[in-house]
Amino acid sequence: MTPRLGSFSILCALLAVLAGSHLAPAASVEEVALMNRADRQKILVEGARKEGKVSWYTTLIVDQVVRPVKEAFEKEYPFIQVEYFRGNTERIVQKMIAEYQAKRYEADLIDGTVSPTMVRRAGLLQRFSSPLFAEYPAELKDAQGFWGATNLYFFATGYNTRMVKPNEIPKTYEDLLNPRWKGQMMWSTSRGSGAPMFVGTILNTMGNEAGKAYLQKLKQQNVAKTSASNRQVLDLTIAGEYPLALQMFNHHAYISKAVGAPVDWIAHEPATATINNIGLGKYASHPHAAMLLIDFILSERGQRVYQQSNYLPAHPKVPAKQVDLKPGGGRFKRAFYINPDQQYDKGNDWTEYFENLFMK
Repeated sequence: MTPRLGSFSILCALLAVLAGSHLAPAASVEEVALMNRADRQKILVEGARKEGKVSWYTTLIVDQVVRPVKEAFEKEYPFIQVEYFRGNTERIVQKMIAEYQAKRYEADLIDGTVSPTMVRRAGLLQRFSSPLFAEYPAELKDAQGFWGATNLYFFATGYNTRMVKPNEIPKTYEDLLNPRWKGQMMWSTSRGSGAPMFVGTILNTMGNEAGKAYLQKLKQQNVAKTSASNRQVLDLTIAGEYPLALQMFNHHAYISKAVGAPVDWIAHEPATATINNIGLGKYASHPHAAMLLIDFILSERGQRVYQQSNYLPAHPKVPAKQVDLKPGGGRFKRAFYINPDQQYDKGNDWTEYFENLFMK
């Protein structure tokens, strides 16, 4: 006769069965993010199959690059659906933090020039490790592993080719002080990409004393100011409102020139450069799929999607679609990279200095 089992014996028997099965506790986000083992790819793929999707909060233009990345990634991993939410920095950061505080962990990944840093300062970003980090220089990845660079932005002076003769093109920062350009330049007051970033570059590359002396001279040039975006300022220059547009994205000038607009650009070295980067949410609901998407974006194949979308790839081996838009491509050699932490920490100081000097 089979002996009867007490409740404790039944529990022990059940635990023994579970221990002998293939069931294992789910890995934490941190464990997945920092995984460094020979079968890492296999584990990520197996986990991502179960998760089935990944959620990406992005500042990038959807039709230009987000959808192409989604399509290329889903072609490689057809069992993962990429969902995305697009907004400006403030919108996606506020949304992610509010959701996380409500324990709704909808965002797996977040990108932007400072978005991941803002989420990190709120304690909601997870360090991660990717084998692709080895292919990037130190300035294009976080030393602690909180972000990796997806694409770059280089700033230059845009000019109207009908209003500026070839021998007049200001090739250096000093050339902007030429009396010819007094009252003939315009820039955006935007904290994240306008005049304050120009101020930061000058103070960091010339040194505090020499930089402030230069900016005092530039003030006398009566640069016109607007709260409009860099793109809008460049459009005003194309329309002939001003000959020069300071602190423009060089790829915007290239795109307009390519369709016949009377515009070109010149980089003053070192050119200001900012870094669009991507980070992993601390409580990501789909960590395996998220790490696969990070790896894909950082890889050369993923970076070529950015390239073909007219973004400037961060990967050192992937040139811009128009090669001379990146340093070493023929038009400029040096850039001053303002990393996300510096942009976040110093941005207010640069904005305050700009407003005190140029707005009063």
